[in-house]
Amino acid sequence: MIRLDTRFFSAELKQSANEFQSEATAALAAVKRGDCSGGEFTGWYDWPRRHGFALAEEVKQYVANIGRFYDTVVIIGIGGSYLGCRAVVDALSHSYASSLSRGSKSVTKPQVVYAGHNLSEAGLIELLDFLSEREPIVNVISKSGTTTEPAVAFRVIRDHMEQRYGKAEAAKRIVATTDASKGALRRLASDAGYKTFVVPDDVGGRFSVLTAVGLVPLALAGFDIDGLLNGADQLFRSLEGEGLATHPVIEYATLRRAAFAAGKRVDILAYGEPRLATVVEWWKQLFGESEGKSGQGMFPAGLSYTTDLHSLGQYVQDGCRNLIQTFLNFSETLPVSLGGQKLERRLRVPHAAHNDDDLGYLEGRHVSDINQAAMIGTKVAHSDGGVPSLELNLRALSESSLGELFAFFETACAVSALLLGVNPFDQPGVEAYKKNLFALLGKPGFEELGGELRRRL
Repeated sequence: MIRLDTRFFSAELKQSANEFQSEATAALAAVKRGDCSGGEFTGWYDWPRRHGFALAEEVKQYVANIGRFYDTVVIIGIGGSYLGCRAVVDALSHSYASSLSRGSKSVTKPQVVYAGHNLSEAGLIELLDFLSEREPIVNVISKSGTTTEPAVAFRVIRDHMEQRYGKAEAAKRIVATTDASKGALRRLASDAGYKTFVVPDDVGGRFSVLTAVGLVPLALAGFDIDGLLNGADQLFRSLEGEGLATHPVIEYATLRRAAFAAGKRVDILAYGEPRLATVVEWWKQLFGESEGKSGQGMFPAGLSYTTDLHSLGQYVQDGCRNLIQTFLNFSETLPVSLGGQKLERRLRVPHAAHNDDDLGYLEGRHVSDINQAAMIGTKVAHSDGGVPSLELNLRALSESSLGELFAFFETACAVSALLLGVNPFDQPGVEAYKKNLFALLGKPGFEELGGELRRRL
């Protein structure tokens, strides 16, 4: 179970947070019932029991029956269509697997690469260079199939696959996760004969990691999707019954609400293990798109410690006091082996005969213990500097603990946004750039706006 340490959050803000408890528990109940603002998009809540476990069996059966060798999984998507999956892959993969595994018999997982999350021409060219020497499976993920970034990338990669394998074989190596019945990608998949999975109508992109959006590519890449769902299920089950006012989900949401009411405008999620970077990117989208409306919400920022202590640490310590901070901590973050198992080894600071680097006092200590001391010291220093600090503590880094974390943040985010009086599940501001992009590129129907923009420019 996730534990929330509030010892370094100011007593004044904790007292203020108590005033939001009843409203927060009512918001949680509304999310469960699906009658909150945006309630038609609360299908993610309690997803494992309602749909997830059955879906996982279908996904695993598909992967088992592919019948084709592949050493690379290409994930095409943007935002919620790829970030949750990438968070798991980055957190649980050996950082140097792609370099160490070539020709190794210990390889059990394919390499995962990404496309469609930007519009870099250079990036696509380099990806095609890479794919020409690999045996890929492609998972394109888009509800509509017309989002510019993934649509462009998929057209390029689909052309590469068909040129290389022929249309029939390429179709066997492409799986589409899209709308159940409509949209450009659904039509294309039906015409080409791709295997398809469904993006649920009642689950928005940034809440979709536990659906086929995340489960399909993770299963293709060899990760434990049952563990992911079990961890999330544990969190959702902990929110049953009465007496939820002190549950970490409610506590986290109300503390953030109290901080916003007190003038805090930046919310930092800090991490001491670099492999958690994409987990934080996922969190940034979740809270940024859910709360950032009508002048509301704190700006979600991520900092990697100790690296960022040597750059932005000065600002956090002594800059404008409009910040709060949460430290994300797992009990164990040892690397995985190429075979997917935990490495039974630790790394200590070695002995040096002459102590010529003045590190004698650290000899024999595990590097992770030094890192943990740095996190604790940072939390105390920033708290003393006027930055209210929380700490989220989880079990050893695994699919299960990540599933629990995803469910925790999704639920806390929904409650937190409702406390601000905004719909947690829409993103109207995202459409502004898309309209301008379509107009500047000459998409039919946007001619008038295109003329106006060119005049302004």
